[in-house]
Amino acid sequence: MESAAGQVPPTGEPVAQLLARIERQAALISEGRAREAAKDAVIAALQARAEAQDAKIEALEQLVSELIARTGRDSQNSSKPPSSDGPGTRADRRREERERRKTEPAEGPAPGKKKRGGQDGHHGNGLAFSRTPDAKVVLEPGACRGCGGDLAGGVQAAAEALQVVDIPGVRALVTEYLLISRRCGCGTVTRAHAPQGAAGAPVCYGPNLTAAALLCHAFGQLGQERTAEVVNGLFGTHVSAGWINKIAGRLAGSLHGFEGDLKTALLAEPVTLADETPAGTIEDSPGGDGQAGSGRAFNPHVFTLRSADLVWLGAGHTRGHGALDTFGLFERYTGTLVSDDYSGYAKYQAILTARQLCNAHLIRSATGVVEAEPRRQAWATAMIEVLRAGRKAVKDAAAAGLTALNSQEIEQIRAAYREQAQIGITASYGRRTGKGDKHPAWVLAQRFLDKTDMVLHHLTDFTVPWTSNLAEQALRHAKIHLKISGCFRSLETTRAYCRIHSYLITIRLNAVPPMQAIRDALAGHPWTPLRALTTA
Repeated sequence: MESAAGQVPPTGEPVAQLLARIERQAALISEGRAREAAKDAVIAALQARAEAQDAKIEALEQLVSELIARTGRDSQNSSKPPSSDGPGTRADRRREERERRKTEPAEGPAPGKKKRGGQDGHHGNGLAFSRTPDAKVVLEPGACRGCGGDLAGGVQAAAEALQVVDIPGVRALVTEYLLISRRCGCGTVTRAHAPQGAAGAPVCYGPNLTAAALLCHAFGQLGQERTAEVVNGLFGTHVSAGWINKIAGRLAGSLHGFEGDLKTALLAEPVTLADETPAGTIEDSPGGDGQAGSGRAFNPHVFTLRSADLVWLGAGHTRGHGALDTFGLFERYTGTLVSDDYSGYAKYQAILTARQLCNAHLIRSATGVVEAEPRRQAWATAMIEVLRAGRKAVKDAAAAGLTALNSQEIEQIRAAYREQAQIGITASYGRRTGKGDKHPAWVLAQRFLDKTDMVLHHLTDFTVPWTSNLAEQALRHAKIHLKISGCFRSLETTRAYCRIHSYLITIRLNAVPPMQAIRDALAGHPWTPLRALTTA
């Protein structure tokens, strides 16, 4: 019987050779498997590296977007005032404006932009011929411009009227009043009263010069020393900075009654607008008003509550309710309040008829979000278009004589609004900033969704403006003062400043002559919304 080694396989190959070939193939297979395992390990390592790089890229993109949002904030994409914009931002804006104006005549203003020149409804203040000029002067030509001959007695060919509005040369006049005293038969001696506005003795400045100095000091945003220089240059006087300080204190002290009547009138307004701004002071304590004691934060702010023609300004030691509740306004107002989304006003919503959030603030916030992440946050651009479309629908309806949008139009706008808010929430869901805070884009989208009624309230009531821009305008004087002077001296002087500017802004909006209004205030009977101005 033959052994297995001697057997011949069906292929005719000897068994020994076949076994050797099988061993070689097994070795090759084993080597291939080893290479495959090594490749799998390399692939796994590359995948882990790619995942780590993706995470790093995402973290870097997040950091870049945060840095862009932090360093790229200006008045166009945040709540920062225009005065805080840097030279580069302003230059970019001017360049964009120049480019826009090149195409505006053909294409019209860009969406959301006002057209150039006077806006619709603006009456203007151009010069017009007076039917009752104060003086008339006839001017004759001297000699003929042709031959040089004398034109005396020549035939009048035409007459052309030219009116010049000017003021006469101004200088302060010194008037001496002799106050006579008379003795009555009963023995009583009575002296004549000093003229109205003559305060101090034996020499004082009169009411007209005082009113002019106060107008320069307050509306001109001039410091006390510069005001004294301007008054002396205009009128040839020698007033001092101390006198300017004194009369400013007198004016502020005479306006407490005006402020009370102004608050009463504002509480009766159906729609008001509110805003606030920080106001630094040299002194770090609020003074003796008891509003901020030891250990309490002192963060002075200037507040405003206004209507179309009534403006109140006030100052508090903080931005919160510790100040808001002391004004006697916000906790008593029951109409519709237009403001930004500052949480301090939420306390008063229960007694308000409605609250309208400023769409301009929201548009700026959405602009900041999309500038930081243009691809991921495209919903913010769409949301801005929805807000502007809602405003355009209101303007078109009002121009057509309507008082409200129909329910279908409102629902279409609300549906588009909610859709973009939901997209924004989904786009940034679960994302965090480098500090671990919720992503600002998610916060903004959630705010849009949660406060839909307050954002779109103006669609249902055409008397309610869609922005609080008027309130921001009321604070402009305070911001200019801070930009020029850097700060106020104390909380008490800030309140005096606010009282004076409440008076001057309100009388301007009500077409009250400022000089007469200041004279009356210094005489003890200022103009108020509840009391007519004394006849000049």
